[in-house]
Amino acid sequence: MKISKLATFFLAAALLLSLAACGKKADADVLMREAKTNANAIQNCTATINNTLEFSANNKPFTYQTDSTSVYWAKPFALKSTQTSLLGGVTGSSVSYTVSDSDGVWFYSNAGSGWQKTTAEGIASTPLEQIDILRLFGNVTAQKYVRETTLDSVKVHKIELTFQSEVLRSTIENIVTATGMSKGSQTVVQTLLDSAPAIYGYCYVDEAASQIVRVELDATEAVNQIFQNIDGSGTTVTVSKCEISGNITGIGKAPAVELPADASAAQTVQAAG
Repeated sequence: MKISKLATFFLAAALLLSLAACGKKADADVLMREAKTNANAIQNCTATINNTLEFSANNKPFTYQTDSTSVYWAKPFALKSTQTSLLGGVTGSSVSYTVSDSDGVWFYSNAGSGWQKTTAEGIASTPLEQIDILRLFGNVTAQKYVRETTLDSVKVHKIELTFQSEVLRSTIENIVTATGMSKGSQTVVQTLLDSAPAIYGYCYVDEAASQIVRVELDATEAVNQIFQNIDGSGTTVTVSKCEISGNITGIGKAPAVELPADASAAQTVQAAG
């Protein structure tokens, strides 16, 4: 009888421990620390980043959109970036390469008027510093585990990120420039950033590979709140969309970065500034 009660006790204890383990969330800090370490060790990959900003100023609509695809290689360091843009009603496209050779590191760009070559000596070449969507992590101040889910049929951890307002600097600059708010003031952008509410986004980490595969940020509400806090402004700004998102794909399977022959023949020019 005593043995039976003892067995029942241990069975119940095991069940409770099992239930506790099932209900325990993963540690977001540990997951992100490992995922960032793995991201910085990527040897090659393809990455995208998309920025969309739609707003009206005194009922006049504005749209800013950039889409960029990058192919990254760590050794030897090479980066190809292809970008399309819609900025204030003007469309554009460009392609650039940053490559290393026996003479150093070089940046080649072509916005439609021919190739230009400038030195890029001394730049950091790690994934966290060269892949646009991963650079967002420089503005992350905290993370919180949300849940396990799937992304493109792959099991991932969904993690909430808290961002510094600095992540919105280019967004605020675009708005104040388009509306003329920056005239006569050198500090308006920083003042607006300082008034920003908490900014949240999400990161998706591949469970099996412990690699960051997607980052997304919807700051529409936050930017609206920033421009509602302006006193004495004659401009009314309403933001309908402010989103940043990007994916990391083809890790270890990226196509080679090959510098076009006409780019290789470009003359070296002095970098601006």
